[in-house]
Amino acid sequence: MALDEALSEAVRQKISPPTLRLYQWDRPSLSIGYFQKSSDISLEYCRTKSYPVVRRQTGGRAILHDSELTYSFTSPGDSSFFTGSLHGNYRVISTALLHALKLSGIKAEASFIKKRSNGNRNPACFKTVSFGEITVDKRKVIGSAQRRYKDGFLQHGSIVLEFNSEELCAALKGQRRQDFESIGALRNYLPDITFSDLSLAIKEAFEYKLNVKLINDTPSAYELSLAKKLESIKYSSDKWNLKR
Repeated sequence: MALDEALSEAVRQKISPPTLRLYQWDRPSLSIGYFQKSSDISLEYCRTKSYPVVRRQTGGRAILHDSELTYSFTSPGDSSFFTGSLHGNYRVISTALLHALKLSGIKAEASFIKKRSNGNRNPACFKTVSFGEITVDKRKVIGSAQRRYKDGFLQHGSIVLEFNSEELCAALKGQRRQDFESIGALRNYLPDITFSDLSLAIKEAFEYKLNVKLINDTPSAYELSLAKKLESIKYSSDKWNLKR
């Protein structure tokens, strides 16, 4: 999370170009949305299982990161690829992700209809409806959330390869396994898909949809230094992670 924020800061300052980051987590971890209450989370269970809990810069609800690929995409506000609107940005990124799944051999759909919540504030990200959500057989397989700044935006997303409803239920309060029947996983449809294959498909899809060439790179010295600082003073602190 610290590195994603550092990348976004560098991009919005025009120190770095628009950046797509793809990564996995080194252990099962729970991330919660910027506005989410920590009381939604069973902190005792997470501590028992040694699941780190971290608050994201982006909105949305809780995600148990395990057998999934996380993406982050950050761009300045005056990019020619994005309109600057929340839904416009979502549409561009969702279209690229749809194409990535198509390249992988998975037929998915995205809804670009603005939806209203039914008032039920489920603590799990994949249970909430959102513009641009991506589904396979009407089951959500990618959950995304965006943070907008005056000079750009950062979007996070989780692409589920395998889903463990029991663990997510245990990590959240007041949930039942049947509450998550609308959540899908890519390996339900393509059992042999790998993280590297999916990452390559996403890279190719973004290149195709944005008509650009993505350059594989490592974070700059500035980005790493800022990320280390943010990790120390922010993302390793209960004052941030449990602030609500």
